[in-house]
Amino acid sequence: MGTRRGHTDRAAAGDADAAGGLARGVKSALMRWVLHKRRGLQPDSRPSVRDEATHAWDGRRRFAEDYTFAALQDGLALLVRLEWLAGRDAHRLWVVVLREDGSTWRLADGDDLVLRPSGDRWKVGGIELDCLRPHRHWSVRFRGRLVAPDGTIARCEIDAAFTSEIDPYVPGVDDDPELVARRLGEAHWDAELLRGVRRATQRGYVQVGKLAGTLALGDELVPMRADTLRQHTWGVRDWGATRRAEQCFLVWPDGARTWLHRAEFPAFTLEGGFVLRGPQARPVAAIGFDLPEPASGVPPSAELSYEQGGTTLSFATQLCAEVSFPVDGRGALSVGLLRVQGGGTGLWAAQRRTLPWPASR
Repeated sequence: MGTRRGHTDRAAAGDADAAGGLARGVKSALMRWVLHKRRGLQPDSRPSVRDEATHAWDGRRRFAEDYTFAALQDGLALLVRLEWLAGRDAHRLWVVVLREDGSTWRLADGDDLVLRPSGDRWKVGGIELDCLRPHRHWSVRFRGRLVAPDGTIARCEIDAAFTSEIDPYVPGVDDDPELVARRLGEAHWDAELLRGVRRATQRGYVQVGKLAGTLALGDELVPMRADTLRQHTWGVRDWGATRRAEQCFLVWPDGARTWLHRAEFPAFTLEGGFVLRGPQARPVAAIGFDLPEPASGVPPSAELSYEQGGTTLSFATQLCAEVSFPVDGRGALSVGLLRVQGGGTGLWAAQRRTLPWPASR
């Protein structure tokens, strides 16, 4: 009897797994249809030249808009980010320099938030951005001071220009539709989740290119010809909405560039990215993040993988330098410079929620 009951239990479990798999398959098919319709019927799913400008505040809480340049070259990473906080009449600024020897520099506390700035949203607190040609050329300048972890302060000047190599890549729209559909199909979609998704809608795009110019830090002048990921997003940004989120920008010895993104929400996970070889960014079909637990910032070492064209590439990363800072009392962000197995280099941004989740979660 015990054997028969165990067999029956296993059969029931198998039927439940099959039913669950069928339900996920149906939802994935539905998501593929939705994604197909979104690509074909929504003209605003593609960025226009007008989207390079700042967007009008729609009155929603936590609306923000940011322009970010993340550059990598010869054992050095540079991050310049200008974020407009519409409802707070403020701008948040990030300027970070990371070195392969472990040294780091960032804006001093008090310099990273500018209240009641002037009317020019692209010229705030020492950062000055200028769109010279939409989706193609930007100038990036900074004049100010950065501080090291030991409190040493150095003058910093950045005078550079970004030139894109690809058209805007829109996460979720240009990501592999099968990957997006699988992930969305795993969620339990109820009315509350749909309302939350609508409230938290955010749009944006990324581009890969070169940042050419100079970086002056203290008495050192560094010529720059850096592989760069440019990002522009706008909409509701809640730094406590995800359990954890990752972005990795990787540069390989053969000149290829890879961008991977992953965000773990309570109900589902979104992920995607691309590999750029030549003039076209090709989306990845699957992503693997093997992170140590608990991983509060950029992990000291990790195993990553992605699949493209039926081939899976796996590689290890080692952290060289990292800076971390809290954001809005709801989350925290860590940015790390990486050595990548095979001779590559990378920049990893890890965001995590710092607020406790409600007991129901």
